[in-house]
Amino acid sequence: MTLANAEALRRDPGAASSGPAMIRYCWLQRAFRRGAAALVHPRLGAPLLLGVVLGNALLWVAALAILKFAQVLHSDSTEAFAWGQTLAWGSGKHPPMAGWVARAWFSVFPTSDWAFYALAMAVTGATVLLIRLLAGEVVDRRRAVLATLLAMIYPILNFKGYKFNPDLLQLPFVVLIVWAYMVAAERRTALWGVVIGLAGNGAVMTKYWGAWALVAIAVAAVTRPDRNRLFRSPVPYVAVAVFVLAIGPHLDWLSAVGFTPFRYASQFFVVDRGTAARHSIDSTLHAFALLLPALVAGAVAVLLPRFRRVTPPPDDAVERARQIWLIVAVLVIGPIIAAIALPVRMKSDWTIPLFSLVPLAVLALPRLAVPLRAVARAAVILLMLGVGALIAAPGLATVKVLFEPNRALSPRLDRLATIATDLWRERAGTPLRIVVGDSEEIATVSFYSADHPRMFLAGAPELTPWISAETLGRSGFVGICPAAAPACVDRVIALRPRAEQIAVTTERSALGQTLPPDRWVMLLALPEADAEVTR
Repeated sequence: MTLANAEALRRDPGAASSGPAMIRYCWLQRAFRRGAAALVHPRLGAPLLLGVVLGNALLWVAALAILKFAQVLHSDSTEAFAWGQTLAWGSGKHPPMAGWVARAWFSVFPTSDWAFYALAMAVTGATVLLIRLLAGEVVDRRRAVLATLLAMIYPILNFKGYKFNPDLLQLPFVVLIVWAYMVAAERRTALWGVVIGLAGNGAVMTKYWGAWALVAIAVAAVTRPDRNRLFRSPVPYVAVAVFVLAIGPHLDWLSAVGFTPFRYASQFFVVDRGTAARHSIDSTLHAFALLLPALVAGAVAVLLPRFRRVTPPPDDAVERARQIWLIVAVLVIGPIIAAIALPVRMKSDWTIPLFSLVPLAVLALPRLAVPLRAVARAAVILLMLGVGALIAAPGLATVKVLFEPNRALSPRLDRLATIATDLWRERAGTPLRIVVGDSEEIATVSFYSADHPRMFLAGAPELTPWISAETLGRSGFVGICPAAAPACVDRVIALRPRAEQIAVTTERSALGQTLPPDRWVMLLALPEADAEVTR
């Protein structure tokens, strides 16, 4: 006990009761300080941070599985799974990468909800680790670790990242492109040109919107003070060559299907720039709102109790920071300008891969002091967020079911999938190969069915170009339409006029809450008698 504490105790004997609490506080403070020091340690930091990222991902998988217990998976996720049932160079909406990744993942993991949430968290975890690699090329180790912790606080990389889709999958590719560029600009070897080309191909093969990352590094490259050395190296030319070669098969596929994904994207073109500007501004504001938790956490970690400046850094550090600022500016502002100029109705999901580097850009401010306690505070906030979400998940899920049942209880397409599969096996004696319908609901049926059939969109067959009318005849199919959508029923009947129609209902209930049953029309089209059944 210090003399000051002894004097305080003499004046107020009751103050002794706060001693154990103070000891516990000091012990926790020292523990987090030591943990922060270990995170920035040259040897211990990497494996320890990997453990933090993995533990954070597992926390969120558990929390999401609890929060979403009364719902089936989002159709964006199950649609990617359905695309992956056919190995093709594209789908009717997007390039093929999301389907390929889903197929690879579920060749190892079971087709269950938690496994899809685990896939989404694996994507966000990979993004976080790539942010750490990128930050290591831009700022010192302490700032790099802090940028990584703040990335895990960014909602898109935790609870808002529950939905695996092409927008989410672009995240690691965008960060990989920027990291590869930052390394390639320094080393200027052909190998890093190959990495940039492959990363760029991965981004574009996920969604064409990923080309913005290539635009951003191109702008950064031509504005570098040492751009002559960069453009005299093999890096840019190897990158372009590898990108063109890698995307060639997809371009052939696009030509073969009549550029269907571009025709699908044409629905987002609008008539006037005012509408485009409104959607662009709304999407950007939404993205900045999602950034607030990470930015506020960073402010609490760095700026409290006071703001301090450091001495000016070396010129090379400032130049690296300028490169990141420029890249982030192109990613954030460029799509807004393009959307208004074209004009395009921009969706908020399109901003997911474009704003993930904003916290790093802020931390790259060279005269901003980042003490070790900032890392410790960010770690505390991250731990409170993850553990708090897991503890609160059962209560939040219960409240949502009890007070918002219409939103919390989704139609039980998993049960519908079981009914369709069992009925088909009973009548046809073979696995169910194709489900037909008008919307993404059949993609969800494909996921939950034990046979994982391929899907065919009766209302937009060009979006599922891997299935022809001859295939439908040989394999047969089960059509699924909401009972309240007679147009869907008519389109399925047009494919097989003699299909048997069966009325099906599925119940929605949980925790004593029951909603009116969902009614469906199931159309059973058995394989044609004179055709061999093939997959």
